[in-house]
Amino acid sequence: MDTQDETSPQFHFYASSIADWRTTTETRDLRALLKIMDKFGYDYNLFFVPLPPASSYKIKRYEPEVEGAIWLGQFEVKGKK
Repeated sequence: MDTQDETSPQFHFYASSIADWRTTTETRDLRALLKIMDKFGYDYNLFFVPLPPASSYKIKRYEPEVEGAIWLGQFEVKGKK
């Protein structure tokens, strides 16, 4: 039995702006991801991606190309650059 599959998340969050992109990982939760994106100083989009964090997939126009991915909204950063 593979215990890693049982304890590893089967989804992650993907955030992207015009300057950068980041995802949640085994060690970076959603709160940490949002904090990082806010520090960049650019508005960003957030997506729910129904794949484990280490998965590979294509990105097109700052969006994940994954069946079942859900756009959760655009976050406006206060005190933009």
